[in-house]
Amino acid sequence: MKRLLLPFYFIPCLAVGQSVRYSPGTLYTGLGAYSQQFTQSFSFLANQAALGDISRWSAGVYAEQKYGLKELSLYMATVAIPVNRGGIGMAMQYAGFSDFNESQLALAYGKDLGRVSLGIQCNYNMMQVAGYGNDAAIGFEVASQWQVSSSLVTGFHLVNPVGGHFRNHWREKLAAVVQFGAGYEVSKQLFISTEITKEEDRPVSVQAGLQYVVVPDRLFIRTGITTATTSPYAGLGWQWKNCRADVCVRYHPQLGLTPGLLLLFYGKQKAAQ
Repeated sequence: MKRLLLPFYFIPCLAVGQSVRYSPGTLYTGLGAYSQQFTQSFSFLANQAALGDISRWSAGVYAEQKYGLKELSLYMATVAIPVNRGGIGMAMQYAGFSDFNESQLALAYGKDLGRVSLGIQCNYNMMQVAGYGNDAAIGFEVASQWQVSSSLVTGFHLVNPVGGHFRNHWREKLAAVVQFGAGYEVSKQLFISTEITKEEDRPVSVQAGLQYVVVPDRLFIRTGITTATTSPYAGLGWQWKNCRADVCVRYHPQLGLTPGLLLLFYGKQKAAQ
């Protein structure tokens, strides 16, 4: 049944040209974007301003198979490097299979300005469709974060606010996305986050999630839900020295489970300035 529905999954992409809109992988990997102690190399994909407060380099890879179909596989790789009260982030994404796939190369920068952090990201989006050839579009993102208190961080994230037209089909453009997010560190063990997302031509969606550290520096759990598809997700992570591995799963009421695997690697903590 899921394979019969596969062509209908791609029709909206071909009709409106909204390539690599909002990566579903960031629902899990981007949970710590509005936090100081739970950020990692994927956080800047949810809000580039998170790069302004990183204290050590980190790199990671993430893979998921949407609804158990290899044709809907998603692969992501990121690296984040601290530089002089700021940080640089790089990311690569690939989704799809040989007959239809989307990919993205991203370069981001975030700067800490005190209680406010700003971030920007440039994306090169590519799409390949069998029988139609290749196309590409350049887009960008801007973001900000406010340190309201020692425990509360809020911020905005704008994706493709202007432009983003495809090279060969200039009337089609990347979808614009507006997000407002907030994160609250209840304690060193518990973090809760919420994001309100409005994507062009789609209804408003709310993503809510939490992370709870079961064993400090070792074992933690993550769980959350997105209202757009009423899809809950959950994950279990284990950290050993400077390495971390997560297994996660997302559930769609009609299409089933989406399993995922996350691997992260951390550098040495940067000395306090």
